[in-house]
Amino acid sequence: MMKNKKVIVGTFLSTMLIFGVLVAGDVCFAAITAPTGTGLPTGTIGGSIEKIIKFLLAFIGGLSVLMIIVSGIMYITSTGESSKTETAKNMLTYSIVGLVVSLLAWIIVDSVIGAIYK
Repeated sequence: MMKNKKVIVGTFLSTMLIFGVLVAGDVCFAAITAPTGTGLPTGTIGGSIEKIIKFLLAFIGGLSVLMIIVSGIMYITSTGESSKTETAKNMLTYSIVGLVVSLLAWIIVDSVIGAIYK
């Protein structure tokens, strides 16, 4: 009976993890391809650099979201062990910091490019 519960919980958590990764990746890559009306011409070196920077920032943002999900799963499955709980909390903290930094970097890059190419 206990094995069945573990299998069900494991399947549920795996499904949620895969769903979270797919949604986070879809949102991040949709943000890259969405036309904003600003930006450098695509045929220039600056336009290529802009695309590369935005892709890397989207990748880092998606990775941060993935790590938030993983740290949540680690926290849930820590079963009260203080070392595992502390590891999960630290991972969550650093993941949120990474997400905030990547969002701020995205805003700064977009603002600078918009200010230069107005």
